[in-house]
Amino acid sequence: MSLRHEIKLMGPVVHPERISAPLFHDLLHIFVEGTQRALRFRVEGRSTARGTQPAWMRAAAQFDLLIEPQSEPGVFRVESLPLRQTLPANLRSSDVLFDDPERTAVDLFEAGLEDALAGATDSDKFDEGLVETFSAFARLFDQGVEAIEIVNGRTIPITTESVERVVRLRRQIPPPQAVRIAGKLDTIRHSDRIFTLLLESGAVLKGVAERLDPTQMASLFGHTVVVSGMAVFRPSGSVLRIDAEQMQESSPQQTSLWSRLPKPLLTPLDTRSLRVPQDERSGLNAIYGRWPGDESEEELVAALEALS
Repeated sequence: MSLRHEIKLMGPVVHPERISAPLFHDLLHIFVEGTQRALRFRVEGRSTARGTQPAWMRAAAQFDLLIEPQSEPGVFRVESLPLRQTLPANLRSSDVLFDDPERTAVDLFEAGLEDALAGATDSDKFDEGLVETFSAFARLFDQGVEAIEIVNGRTIPITTESVERVVRLRRQIPPPQAVRIAGKLDTIRHSDRIFTLLLESGAVLKGVAERLDPTQMASLFGHTVVVSGMAVFRPSGSVLRIDAEQMQESSPQQTSLWSRLPKPLLTPLDTRSLRVPQDERSGLNAIYGRWPGDESEEELVAALEALS
């Protein structure tokens, strides 16, 4: 059984019997890329990675886009199959399906989009790659679309203001940075080398270890390890995951020193915040042509003559 979603485009460019090719291309691209990235993010903890896309991703994120003759202008139906039918058996873990056997890749895309539109800086439903895709809705507004709604039991409104909020969210994401962190190697998933570390504080950190030898990782399972790699952050500055480059057993001293969640050393600066409008009483206008002291002009001239 396929599950149905609905996309509604509104504005003067929406016509009963046709849609412009560039507009349709951009809309379709957002949903194709978005569903694939959302699914990969849920399975692997990252929406993008170098190299070829996993073979399972394209098939599991597939959907059909329908234009029904009886529907109102600008309305498209999206039909997709549940992940329990499309994902390979080894990837159908409960944390991927949210214990919901009917969940689809489109559902994952919509969940991340809803959080991003709301400006949720600490969300677990998107990363920078997905925020990049969500920001592409701005291209639809540039082509004359005035509002967008996604309907699936609830309505997700998309406006120029909410998309601008997504763009600001992307600017807030700190750059990845090299870190070292210690914790118990609590889980390992052999299929894609996803692992979790349990820190002394009780916090759980997800990691990706595609560069590491799986035999070595297996020998460290259940042990306290030190992981070196690149930390990836959320817009809030909290760590989203670590891309591991090295992993080795930890000594008690290392565990005590490194068992803390990393924090970003650098945070992006929004240069627009530095642009403060000026009037006749502020900025350069407040001082131009004015002597900053209390002396009169005559007193100033006399003081200069005395100095000379």
